[in-house]
Amino acid sequence: MNMTKLKNNTVSYEEIESKLMGDSEFQKEYLNLSLEEYLTDGDFNKFYKSLEKVIKSRESITSFSKKVNIDRANLYTLFNGEKVPRLDTIAKILKELGYSIKVA
Repeated sequence: MNMTKLKNNTVSYEEIESKLMGDSEFQKEYLNLSLEEYLTDGDFNKFYKSLEKVIKSRESITSFSKKVNIDRANLYTLFNGEKVPRLDTIAKILKELGYSIKVA
């Protein structure tokens, strides 16, 4: 088997992810699944990384932080799992991403 030929005909995970993340419907589904996983396993960090990926697929963290009026450094602290945000912070982020939260 020719490994060079195989590598040249293979698409990387990053390329696929980048293409998929450009689609707003995919982003919503991605966040839905991430939130479901969080509710199951309680791992904040995976959920925050998902938020970061969606935000970065749309714009820079700096411009997003200005829109939601949250310091950029605070967003990175959140994404790195160094701080657990308040619920209103998460709500602001999700709202800016066009994500509506419905409480039953």
